[in-house]
Amino acid sequence: MSSHSPTEPAANTTAKPSLKQTISWAFYDWANTGYAMIVLALLFPNLYNSVYAMDLSDAEQTAWFGRTLSISSLIVAVLAPFLGSIGELGGLRKRLLLFFCSVGVVATASCYFLLHGDYQLASLIYIVGTVSFYSSNIFYDSMLATVSTPAKRHFVSGMGFSFGYSAGFILLGITFVITLNPEKYGFADGFAASRVMYLVAACWWALFTLPLALNIKEQPKPNRPSVWAMITEGATDTWATFKEVIAIKPILWFLLAYLFYIDGVNTIIMTAMNYGTTIGFEKEKIFIAFFVVQIFGVPCAILFGWIGGKIGPRKMIFIAIVIYLGVTAVGATIQPEPFKLFGITMSEMYVLAALIGMVQGGIQALSRSYFTSLIPTGREVSFFGFYSMIGKSAAVMGPWLMGSVALWFNNPEDPTFSTRLGMGSVALLFIIGAAFLAVAGHYDKRKRAKLAA
Repeated sequence: MSSHSPTEPAANTTAKPSLKQTISWAFYDWANTGYAMIVLALLFPNLYNSVYAMDLSDAEQTAWFGRTLSISSLIVAVLAPFLGSIGELGGLRKRLLLFFCSVGVVATASCYFLLHGDYQLASLIYIVGTVSFYSSNIFYDSMLATVSTPAKRHFVSGMGFSFGYSAGFILLGITFVITLNPEKYGFADGFAASRVMYLVAACWWALFTLPLALNIKEQPKPNRPSVWAMITEGATDTWATFKEVIAIKPILWFLLAYLFYIDGVNTIIMTAMNYGTTIGFEKEKIFIAFFVVQIFGVPCAILFGWIGGKIGPRKMIFIAIVIYLGVTAVGATIQPEPFKLFGITMSEMYVLAALIGMVQGGIQALSRSYFTSLIPTGREVSFFGFYSMIGKSAAVMGPWLMGSVALWFNNPEDPTFSTRLGMGSVALLFIIGAAFLAVAGHYDKRKRAKLAA
């Protein structure tokens, strides 16, 4: 059982981090964007239907890919709290991060060998890679407290997401250029170019993880338990951590808030491509919109972190939620026809992408840093197991809500009406999340007032 009481945090013995350690930590956000952008966002979902599962019917393709996503999410959700406990008990945080990173890199490179009809093998590789990606992030997120001081925590968290957006912009540009003009760069076709991009993503992930591997030192725990002892004690510690989460009201209510509003964030990310094409936007415009998100995401993630350090992260999360309410409203009413702004003709999709880019990284960065500030010192890894579990379980309510609303209000005379209404319904998740966040803030203020008394 955990030796830490929810009301008696362990003493903080962490030395003040160096700038090199902070930058090295942030570079892992740059590194793992190779997988997030190339595999999760751009290539794999498209190639799964058009190449790997091309011999299946549309319904079978949807079923297989849906099962693949669900299985990977379920495995991460189940393992996350347990992995957090294991990492904390044995002082294995850095080693486990590098282990899952290595497995993820191999899985990413293995996508190069997938050919027509390999949908079952593709599903297996995707599950291994995605579980490794999210599992490594448990330990990466938990390091925030050791690579930043409390005063700089929100800024450093934002800087990490900014690094990720910068890498995403570069990888998006490379993918866009070589897959749309493969012959110009010596590839037989778009599929050949896409296969090489998997190797680029794997090398990118491995290469830019080196700063963290070389510059961040892990404090080894003396008398580390045996592997079997850590497994059995890890299960006990997971249950003990769960009881701590329930007992510490600011953490409990924040995680409930996070469950709802991050579900809204992830729903918008996951459904953007499908929603845009459904209501009539050309794929090229949607692709450009991804660029716009990255462009705005780079400075705004840092800006949100900096302002969050000045006025408080919770206030900035509220501001981000308000902007996301605007995103759902604009998204529900957006039109494919271009409009003029200051004499410049542009698509409404770009305006929506700019709004999303302003807050997407910021709300994620400040959620991470605010949660870090709530955790008892020395318990970061175990608690981030639960944080990661909720983050990976998100985007369940949103898609279900969108689909249900679309079915309930189906209008054959205007097919896009129900789809738009479904997008607008996502606002409900942000409203509930904001309400729970207000409750978390109430308990957080009470707790800090008691500590100050």
